[in-house]
This record gives sequence, C-alpha cells and structure tokens, in this order.
Amino acid sequence: MAGHSDLIAGAAIGSKEIIKAIKKSRTVFGTIIDPHTSWLLMRSLETLKIRMEAAAANAEKVAAYLLQHPKIEKVYYLGYTKKNNPGQVAILEKQYLSNGAMLSFDVKGGEKEAFTFLNNLKHIKLAVSLGGTESLAEHPFSMTHADEPDEEKNRLGLTQKMVRLSVGIENPDDLVRDIEQALEAI
Repeated sequence: MAGHSDLIAGAAIGSKEIIKAIKKSRTVFGTIIDPHTSWLLMRSLETLKIRMEAAAANAEKVAAYLLQHPKIEKVYYLGYTKKNNPGQVAILEKQYLSNGAMLSFDVKGGEKEAFTFLNNLKHIKLAVSLGGTESLAEHPFSMTHADEPDEEKNRLGLTQKMVRLSVGIENPDDLVRDIEQALEAI
C-alpha cells in the first residue's frame, strides 16, 4: 500500500480465533510500527488509488504486448480470465474492480531463456516485491517459491520458463521497449 518500497507494515484480519492468536503472538514479537513508518504509510495512502489505477493501466498494455509476442508462450493476467478461465468470471466480477498490476508469462524455451530475458532488462528491476511505483521482475520457480518442492511448484503451475512482473507507474511505452529489447536477447 505504501508503494515506495520504503517500509514494512500490514494489517491482520480474521476470525476471533485468529485475532486472539495474533494478539498472543504480538506480546512476544511486537506489532507496532514506529511513528516515522506510520507517517510514511499515511503519506503514501493519499496516492494509493491513482498509483493503482496507473499501474493497472500499464499492466494491461504490457500484457497486450506480451500476448502477441512470438517468444512468449502464455500470458497469465486477470484481464484474460474470460478467455482463459471462463468458469472463474463470476468470482472475478464479484471480487475485483480492476485487473490489477500483476502478470506472469511463460517464455518459450525454458529456464535459460527466462533468465536471458531477466538478465537483459535495463529499466525493470530484478527484485521480489509488488505494488511499488517501480516495475519489478522475478523468476518465481527459483526466487519466491525456491523452498517449495518441485512437485508443488508444478501443481501450482509454476515452471522454470515463468517470469512474474509487478508493473509500476512508469511510462508504459518505456516498459514495453525494455521488455522488447530483453526478449530480443533470447
């Protein structure tokens, strides 16, 4: 929610039982952010809506570019739910007001080609985070889900050819150009 990759904060929401367990844990671990972090979060919340709208619009443009690219095997994006997963449309329409700024895609080939792409990005940063103003790319199979057994990753649809993008609020043409030049390196 902060969007500037400069703080860690969160909220706990759940049943009475879950909240009771959290309250018990916070006695040991602590759960209160400091005043400066609170100020940073409040400052950032003022622009949350416009940041999310800009990032979602950018993600739509990036997804459309990737969908037509010959080196991309498949694009995973909420905006393509009606086409790819028609049985999930009711849930999408009930739970989401936007297609969001996250997408993943499979690079034709495999892990080598995925890392060639990632290593050739110049503007989009290789990092594990999401929701920031800057666009970030990562390799879920070996980064965020590295500790999961391969069978579980495969069950979830995570493969070595998959790249995940958290699209930021930069100029979408700059993002597409960066993706284009990184794909050319494959």
